[in-house]
Amino acid sequence: MLQTMEPLLIILLVIYMTIFVVGFTGNLLMVLVTFHSKNLRSICNMLICACCFCDLLLFTDIIAFFIGSFVEISQQTCFYINIPADFGAFASNACVLAVGIDRLIAVVNPGRYKQLEMERFKYFSLLMAFPVLYALALLVVGFGERDPTKVLPCLLPNSLGHAYDLFALTSFGINLFVPPIYIYVYYRIKRMRMNNSMKAVFKSLFVTVCLVVCGWMTTDLIGALTVTIPMDKAVANMIQLYCGTFIFTSSAFNAVVYYKLSRDYRSAMRTMLGISNETQAMKSTTYKEATDAQKSTVNRPSTNTNAINTDLHV
Repeated sequence: MLQTMEPLLIILLVIYMTIFVVGFTGNLLMVLVTFHSKNLRSICNMLICACCFCDLLLFTDIIAFFIGSFVEISQQTCFYINIPADFGAFASNACVLAVGIDRLIAVVNPGRYKQLEMERFKYFSLLMAFPVLYALALLVVGFGERDPTKVLPCLLPNSLGHAYDLFALTSFGINLFVPPIYIYVYYRIKRMRMNNSMKAVFKSLFVTVCLVVCGWMTTDLIGALTVTIPMDKAVANMIQLYCGTFIFTSSAFNAVVYYKLSRDYRSAMRTMLGISNETQAMKSTTYKEATDAQKSTVNRPSTNTNAINTDLHV
């Protein structure tokens, strides 16, 4: 059975390495651009940055898998290597809920939200408390599942043992709460008078959340089926490993989505990378306005009395 599984592991390794390049680079870009740009310092932007940082940690799981493909690693060693990736996976899943709660408060009680912005550090810490504590609790459970005698491909499900089943169950519950919150917030924003910049950011957030929720829900559902349906353990384990592609893929395109849909993030990324800067953008806009003004002047009769008087004297 193991020899049959080896080609599947090689294919999985190629898929994961491709996703790693896109996902790690994109999420690192999202974190760096948030700290680089002064226009991305709102609580919502910082929460998005925190989620991207957790996704960044999640992608280190692929590095562990790559190393384990050439060197035999025990389940216990895999757990220690994968602590950053496991923490990132747990916290990222709950972080999406934290961002949704923040947006819910902002649209339901704007006055109270402005007060919370005055104490943003406390408010941000409170919102991130659940993702952090949730991740730490699951790591403690995973610590008790270490097995130094078992050798398996080093990926998130194998690093946690039976703790992964608990994670799949709890994350499924979290993801049940996330869509209703974001749908309600989206409905309220559509009815509110809000600037296009904020609408674009939430639209980007809504798209990424849909991708993440679909990725996690698909993984959790298939993972639950592998536990409940009688099948060979090696086959069930391989299915769970391939399910990880849904999670990694859904977390890999954060930067692409925000660059495409949000002008603020697009401008900040281009400025940080040296593709363009705000000064050039302002000059371009000023030149366009001046050109438009000249065109409008040519197309309408002049009302300049000095020009009229000069013509009469000539």
